[in-house]
Amino acid sequence: MMINLLHMRHFIAVAEELHFGRAAARLGMAQPPLSQSIKRLEERLGFPLFERTQRAVRLTAAGRVFLEEARRTIAQSEDAVRLARRAASDDLAQISIAFVSAALYRLLPQAIRDFHEIWPDTTIRLDERPTEAQLAGLAGGDIDLGFFHPPIKTIDGLAVELIHRDKLIVAAPSHHPLAALNFCRLVDLAGHNFIMFPHQQGPTLHGKITSACKAAGFVPNIVQEARQMHTILSLVAAGLGVSLVPTGATTMRIAGVAFIPLVDTPADIAWEMAIGWQPRGARKALRNFLEVVRTVGQKLKSEM
Repeated sequence: MMINLLHMRHFIAVAEELHFGRAAARLGMAQPPLSQSIKRLEERLGFPLFERTQRAVRLTAAGRVFLEEARRTIAQSEDAVRLARRAASDDLAQISIAFVSAALYRLLPQAIRDFHEIWPDTTIRLDERPTEAQLAGLAGGDIDLGFFHPPIKTIDGLAVELIHRDKLIVAAPSHHPLAALNFCRLVDLAGHNFIMFPHQQGPTLHGKITSACKAAGFVPNIVQEARQMHTILSLVAAGLGVSLVPTGATTMRIAGVAFIPLVDTPADIAWEMAIGWQPRGARKALRNFLEVVRTVGQKLKSEM
């Protein structure tokens, strides 16, 4: 039994409008051909989809079931076209990447440099986005790859891979007493003002840092919050407080900031970076870039 997608689209329009005239207008066609299309569909199925009276059009029980399946079939057909179109675009050699700012410390710039040494003709389009916006873009096919902080909510079809864990170090004003130390412990931060990222930006890491400070005998006195690492370090340089930042932040080299190794950080506390992508329909250029990112991640791990 052959049922084409056009018949399904006609059926969905009538089922949603429950009015042949409105459905025909929505589809941009005359009503008689639409009625004939639904009639042929019912004949091929062997059962009625609608109950028709002079005053109303209603779905039958079978029609309600068929509506859900028809919607799913249309969605799958559109998904197939989208995936095929993306696969066909391999010839365009372009990758769309979204990232949080922390990816720029070392991981992403190094990956781009290494990738372009091998595939110089591939265009990489970059877009800084918060994690939630990245997940929406990945789900909708707007971007190919995202760099974000885990954990994240589970999304069907999305592959997520932890790519790098960066140890935390202390950032302090260069004139601060801590700046004279070769290393420090968490307890050495007791009594000092803290500059932190907001809890909602990274609730898991924020909670772990707070718990570790409490285990060391103090509650961090957070006097200022900032989302961007450059802002955090600038506030540290201004003398507003100290902060715990990833080791990669040392590459930013902001004047007036001293970095001091932290020797007693719990093993489960780290500034983590993950990557996410849709494996279905992943283009060759993206697969090549993923391999480069993994190699860079391993290299950074060996340097720690």
